[in-house]
Amino acid sequence: MTASLERFFTCDLEDCELPSVRGFGPCERCNLHHCLSHSNPPSHTCDNKPLPDDAFEANVHTEVKNLRAKINDEAVCQRASELNGNVKCEIEHPPPWGRGALMGWANYHARIRFESGAVWLMRVPRTNGSLPQSLIDYLVRSEYATLKFLESTQVPAPRVYDYAISEEPDNKIGVSYILMEEMPGRPWNQQGSPGKETADKEDKEKIWSGLADILIELERYPFPKGGSLLPGSSGSCLEPVVGALASERFLVLSPAGPYDTAKEYYASFMEQNMVLIADGQLFTSFPVNAYLIFLYLKSQISTLTATTTLDDEPAEASEKFYIKHVDDKGDHIMVDDDLNIVGIIDWQMARVVPANEAFGPSLVTAEMSDIYDGISSLTEQDQALARLLREKGAGHLADIMSKDEKLRRFFFGLDVEFPWEETLLLIRGIWTAFGLGKDTEWKTWKIEMLERYAEDERLKGMIEKFGVGP
Repeated sequence: MTASLERFFTCDLEDCELPSVRGFGPCERCNLHHCLSHSNPPSHTCDNKPLPDDAFEANVHTEVKNLRAKINDEAVCQRASELNGNVKCEIEHPPPWGRGALMGWANYHARIRFESGAVWLMRVPRTNGSLPQSLIDYLVRSEYATLKFLESTQVPAPRVYDYAISEEPDNKIGVSYILMEEMPGRPWNQQGSPGKETADKEDKEKIWSGLADILIELERYPFPKGGSLLPGSSGSCLEPVVGALASERFLVLSPAGPYDTAKEYYASFMEQNMVLIADGQLFTSFPVNAYLIFLYLKSQISTLTATTTLDDEPAEASEKFYIKHVDDKGDHIMVDDDLNIVGIIDWQMARVVPANEAFGPSLVTAEMSDIYDGISSLTEQDQALARLLREKGAGHLADIMSKDEKLRRFFFGLDVEFPWEETLLLIRGIWTAFGLGKDTEWKTWKIEMLERYAEDERLKGMIEKFGVGP
């Protein structure tokens, strides 16, 4: 399997037609995209340090001002009123920054308040130059289809009422958007029950119990392929189709798929990363090192697909895929004051995945300090969730949850913004998860990999183009 070569943007330097580097967006200072060759002096002379807080905030204010200028508030209210029995409403734009802001790293939100007391959200993708419009619009379609399908389940997700793409001729609102219910509660950021600032073991047990119920519910809805949901051919989302995989949590990959098998699904992630690395679009500070890690992960796919079914049928006869929330760090869970789960939000990058990924250890039960420190093991939270699944009669899901954290490491991979020293810690975590010693000597391992894959044409071209690296 060879991924096709695509680009998010082209380098903005005059007469350069090379693809820009992915994962960073345009320069925060000059707002230009740069390819690998023109990312540094003398071509690009902007300071590469993070913007000062006041400058960063000013950029956000400018971005929101430009985005709001595109939104036709009157058309928003007219459309929302039509969809809600002609009840009158008004749109409320929150501040771009600080207390009361409703903007995440990927979406801007405005409230729609109806005279009846109902409150909706208008969810508008940010257009700050980090993602191409085609991917932004694909994510909108997929999130809408996912949420619409979830309405037919017992998963507590926001109800959705409408969506549109900015370039559609009948879109009078002016931007790509989704109209959805505003969920009650507040995001769970490890806060405890009343009187406790931080969640203790008992508090977390309540969260894991609610999460176990949701996983058990999602298992009731298998799909025949892996990918991301899209509206059906008739526009129906109650019977969505599994289309190309939208992206991943770092949003550096292009849509690809769908896939008939877990092996194809996992291989596609690795292949697309390797193609982009070889082309100078990803991990540009240490491309050869990153390429070798993805080669290694690709070689381990057989260990990920050893048990991908939830029954006794042969794997090739019964592979099934299940909806998974990809950015499940904890703040996607909405809770009330007593830590009852009242909603799961932010389904933008949701995908339909093999059972081992859908029901295995994820970010919400991870010890993130261990992830970044290169420590790999099942956590106390993984084990607690597995125990609760078993107590609720889902022993087969508990077996997946308590097996290992290979897939958590496989998909967390390497952070595109990390320097080499910190990336090496992530690599050590990957090694440990897949059975290598955490303290394996990097240079020794690298030499062995270079020898093993000496005939890899892409690797040979990269060494000639970029050098061997650290």
